[in-house]
Amino acid sequence: SAGTQQSDTKRQHLLERLLDAVKQCQIRFGGRKEIATDSDSRVICLCAQFEAVLQHGLRKSRGLALTAAALKQAAGFSSKTEAGTTPK
Repeated sequence: SAGTQQSDTKRQHLLERLLDAVKQCQIRFGGRKEIATDSDSRVICLCAQFEAVLQHGLRKSRGLALTAAALKQAAGFSSKTEAGTTPK
């Protein structure tokens, strides 16, 4: 239905924005000992995107699992020791 398609489009947009926010934080803080705090606009943006995703209800669906997998990969948390996965 049109409503479902619109919801899917909105969800995809939210996930893309969340993933971009993660990437921006990774670029800024990745590999550094500096702690990411809300004094940095990228961290504020990341928190806002997480909130938008949760408010949209993605936490109740398989969308959250997909989001978590994408975030882990983008943030560089994937490791060769994880069963059956390899970092890209």
